[in-house]
Amino acid sequence: MVIINSKIEAVKSKTKVLNHLGLVAGMCKEIGIADIINEQIPNESPDKILSTGIAIEGLILNGLGFINKRLYLVSRFFKNKPVDKLLGISYLTSEHFNDDALGRALDLVYDYGISELYALVSSAAIALLNKKYGLKIESGQLDNTNFHLHGKAKELELSDGRLINITHGHSKDHRPDLVQIGLQLIVDHQSRIPLLMNILSGNEEEGKSYGDFIKAHAKQLQTDYDLELLVVDSKLYNQKNLALLGRNETLKWVTRVPHSLKAIKELLAFSDKNEFKQLESDDNYSYQVICSNYGSVQQRWVVFHSQNKYGKDLKQFNKQVAKQNIADGKAAKKLSKQDFDTSQEALQVAHDFSKLLKYNNLDNIKVITKKYYDGVGKPKKGQEPTRIAYKLEVTIKPNIEFLDKKKSQLGYFILATNELDQAKMTAEQVLSNYKNQAGVERGFRFLKDPNIVGSSLFVQKPERMMAIIMIMTLCLLVYSALEFKARALLKTNDLTFNNRLGKPTPNPTMKWIFECFEGIHVLYQTDCKPVVTNLEEEHELILNLFGSNYWRFYT
Repeated sequence: MVIINSKIEAVKSKTKVLNHLGLVAGMCKEIGIADIINEQIPNESPDKILSTGIAIEGLILNGLGFINKRLYLVSRFFKNKPVDKLLGISYLTSEHFNDDALGRALDLVYDYGISELYALVSSAAIALLNKKYGLKIESGQLDNTNFHLHGKAKELELSDGRLINITHGHSKDHRPDLVQIGLQLIVDHQSRIPLLMNILSGNEEEGKSYGDFIKAHAKQLQTDYDLELLVVDSKLYNQKNLALLGRNETLKWVTRVPHSLKAIKELLAFSDKNEFKQLESDDNYSYQVICSNYGSVQQRWVVFHSQNKYGKDLKQFNKQVAKQNIADGKAAKKLSKQDFDTSQEALQVAHDFSKLLKYNNLDNIKVITKKYYDGVGKPKKGQEPTRIAYKLEVTIKPNIEFLDKKKSQLGYFILATNELDQAKMTAEQVLSNYKNQAGVERGFRFLKDPNIVGSSLFVQKPERMMAIIMIMTLCLLVYSALEFKARALLKTNDLTFNNRLGKPTPNPTMKWIFECFEGIHVLYQTDCKPVVTNLEEEHELILNLFGSNYWRFYT
């Protein structure tokens, strides 16, 4: 018998998590984010391994990685990811994404100019989506939000000379105890891509910031993005901002007229709902068109009445009335306990009190005499009172006429536009354009969702924190560009993608597609080519639509 000694070498293998990151990396490459940034912020150090553009792409991958990793943990995020495959550089490893390298990249972004650098990337993204996928920019929604910070108040000067105050202000996050910084976005309503971004002071007044934006960027939006319509909330609407808008007759706008204006109160007081027309597309709305020259700017007001809004307003109004009734009742009871020196004084106080009543009137006002005697118990026969006082007896009665008048003014809102031609923008289109403002609000929710954008504001240097806000906005840009591309290609090819309920839809959310890509790994084995595992039919559907530049991350 011949015995042959043999050694069997175990095949070493390991896996790295790919998931949906190949889609994110693919869009970064398709837009050319790293190239754009590196062209503006070149690598001046010959021994610098991580360029600024690649560092930013890495932060975008981290931000859209569904894992909330702070800046100093980004290298840990990449530890089980195929870094070289995602970023297209063979020698890159997770160790290169350390906090020093990323911090230096954020400093360079801040020094270049946050808004300026973002505008270069967004204009390239819009040009790409327009050329390849048919995106046409028609309207943009302008809005502000703020981010609360754990730190001290500080003043910074931006590259354009503006001073930014990280300070306390009106907190939309309900954290008035913390300092904050503001973010202003104008978002394309169709793709939901932020076209431009501005960093604002934490106590910036919204109306003023809108005016400053119009002054600085209106022409840029028309020239670089072919923007035709600007949609803004009611804080835009004041005479100073209208004067700014009036200087640019080619840019159309839609905004809401605040109810606090005297002209609106007078208009609603005399409006006759019987003269309103029914909106053809939605019987919940009726409307009336009025010409206005408010702020010396010729404009069209569309007064809408909504049945749904009326129901909500009435419920809220009844709550207010009930609350005020309780307060008025307590005040009347307190009044009835007071002593007055004369009946005239008592009546005058009752008269003054009635003026303070909002929803009620005083009824059955009586002045009664109250005699006070010395001693304890019942006064003796013939005893003279030591003091005579006067008291009020009043009854509170609802002011029916006033309440009915207020109720008749519920359910109304007024939208204003400088598009005077109703054939070019109907009442239905005015309403639809204003409702599209929800797009920018969805964008803000995205930026504040810790499960999506992982780059939290936990850095010590305010300059780096401001640069991270730009990275977060780039995450929204990449996410929205992917979603628009997916929907456009599904529609063009008459295809669908199953939603969470398993039902086919041509408009899946990118978040759901990201979740469907969970579980895809890259298998590395000794002396073997890396293999992508767990690819299924639904993944191939998206990758076939997206093309070879995306397939290369999954082969």
